Amino acid sequence: MAKSFNTLFLLSIVLPTIYWLWTKILAWSTRNKAGCSSPVKYKHLDRILGFDLLAKKMKYTKAGKLLALDDELFAKYGKTLHTLFFGRNHWMTMDPLVIQTVAATQADKFGSAPSNRKPAGPLLGDGAFTTDGHIWKRSRELLQPVFSRSQVSQLSGLESHLQRFLERIPRDGSTIDIQPLAQGLFLDSSMEFIFGKSSGSLSPSEQTAEAKQFSEDFDEGLRGMRNNYMTDKFSWLVGPDKKWLAQCAKIHATLEGYIDEEIKFQKQSKLPGASSKPMNGSSGYQHVLLKELVKMYPDDKTLIRNELMNVFFAARDSVGTVTSSMLFLLARSPESWGKLREEVAAIAPEQELSFEFLKSLKYVQAVIDETLRLIHPVDRAWRTCLSTCILPRGGGKSGNDPILLQPGDQIELIYGCMHKDTDIWGDDASEFNPDRMVRLKHSWKFIPFSGGRRTCPAQQNAYTDMAYFLVRMVQEFKTIHNRDDCLEYVEEYVMTKSSRNGVKVAFSVK
Repeated sequence: MAKSFNTLFLLSIVLPTIYWLWTKILAWSTRNKAGCSSPVKYKHLDRILGFDLLAKKMKYTKAGKLLALDDELFAKYGKTLHTLFFGRNHWMTMDPLVIQTVAATQADKFGSAPSNRKPAGPLLGDGAFTTDGHIWKRSRELLQPVFSRSQVSQLSGLESHLQRFLERIPRDGSTIDIQPLAQGLFLDSSMEFIFGKSSGSLSPSEQTAEAKQFSEDFDEGLRGMRNNYMTDKFSWLVGPDKKWLAQCAKIHATLEGYIDEEIKFQKQSKLPGASSKPMNGSSGYQHVLLKELVKMYPDDKTLIRNELMNVFFAARDSVGTVTSSMLFLLARSPESWGKLREEVAAIAPEQELSFEFLKSLKYVQAVIDETLRLIHPVDRAWRTCLSTCILPRGGGKSGNDPILLQPGDQIELIYGCMHKDTDIWGDDASEFNPDRMVRLKHSWKFIPFSGGRRTCPAQQNAYTDMAYFLVRMVQEFKTIHNRDDCLEYVEEYVMTKSSRNGVKVAFSVK
């Protein structure tokens, strides 16, 4: 008995060691045959799991300076480097050519599902964020018509929420934290666009208990999802988070109630003499995502729920955070606010603020792009290598030689650092200067909505909403002033990035 145990114990050590050595030899052989160089490597203290760098990242994240740490690493090691993350090969890059290779030219060799499905799947289900292959393709094909160019012209829905937002802003120069209001504005509008009913966060008297509870539940769901990402493949040590899974089930039940309601309405509306008035009230949006999905898949509630969850996750905070960041920067740049006022003042009173017209406002678009360049709510993306891939740069002493990635390797595409690279943007790369974006020719050096086949399908919707918001703010207020003693932007991460200190500003109308 003891002999058998000893044999099994030795095999449990020897076999993994042999496998590890074999993979190392195979990788070395493949790399040499392909003419690749050794990667530039981070000098870990923990050379097995890489916990030293993880601890450092957590420290900088807590201080609101994660992107600053990334800048330090790239300045020391080059624009692509190899690290360890929970013992896994993990690459970091800010090189536009490498990012283009991963996101476009060799996109079929990389996926999002290995990084996202396990930590996010219980909450979001199968959708554009958590899957690859045919499921991801189906999801894109489902969503694209709803995010069509004709849809982004429908701004009446946003205006009704904007009116409530404007009512909350003091006009006598009093200080206000505009960030939670901007996030509330676009939470309300995104819920109406996606579900057909607003959360009513800007109108407490009109807010239903159900909508408020759903928003709070989703917040908790995101916190649990973030914890899953932090524990990564060692989550088995703490076991399944039963409380979080119950929270996910609660969110799903609420959403399925919305779906049942819409299915019932659409069935009844086909009956002779049926009312065409929606059961949950009318929406300011011509096309509501829930309604469109029920029309296409009335018998598949799980598919509808998953698509709604994936879209709501992406839309919920992003535009609200960008618009408040625009005001953060403009409050510190009176000259830019003045240029905006000049452009907006030239708009004729009878001019409709349509998608096409808003796109023609060069300085408005430049302010949006410059904000996205400097303060993006999602400044990175993770991909997992699915099949052996050669990247064009990142190896050798110079960092300019090709490198080999193997299946299972992760790569972190850090757009936030690329968007402030002085080699691309000049010595003033960290300064807010919208004029640089007026003359910008779009390329892989600036990809605020990602690039390649995973480009955000709601890109034009987001641009239109942000431009509309900015024009209306300039029309309403003559000046904006910073009221925060801290001039720098301090990052706060949950699943997206926002300002830890809020956005404390003051407006005047005279």
